[in-house]
Amino acid sequence: MVIKMTNRMLSIVIAIALTSGIVAHAAQAPQRPLAPLTLPAALQTAASHVGETATGAIDPSGAIRAAYQRNRVALEHLRQQASPLKGSARAAFNQFISDQELALTQTERTALATSRPVVSSTITAMDKLVAEAEAELKRQLSLPSGDK
Repeated sequence: MVIKMTNRMLSIVIAIALTSGIVAHAAQAPQRPLAPLTLPAALQTAASHVGETATGAIDPSGAIRAAYQRNRVALEHLRQQASPLKGSARAAFNQFISDQELALTQTERTALATSRPVVSSTITAMDKLVAEAEAELKRQLSLPSGDK
């Protein structure tokens, strides 16, 4: 119980600190807005997890919806990255992505249907679906040209 409260408090402090930094920058340099960052995917995911953890302490449903949206976009990017696949391999991968999207939606709906959604395990389950899709895409793209 104490650890949960400590994690929640830490999440709140991080969220406030990040927000304060953005507000301070905007106040000091209104003519220079923050430039969008282009971070490697691993850093973007880590940054999203920090934000979702902070949000999850205050608004669990909001954190789950944010993770759902992030993962939905990631699956669509994987679908686009599969463009080198041809014929039945591409159709099979698209079906795989559709199945992952369905599982993602079901995971989100199941979590949001409860009165107290468990943020961390729900987000982990949704992230796992994207990781499986990434692994499948890498596998498909590594096959010899004739097998694609």
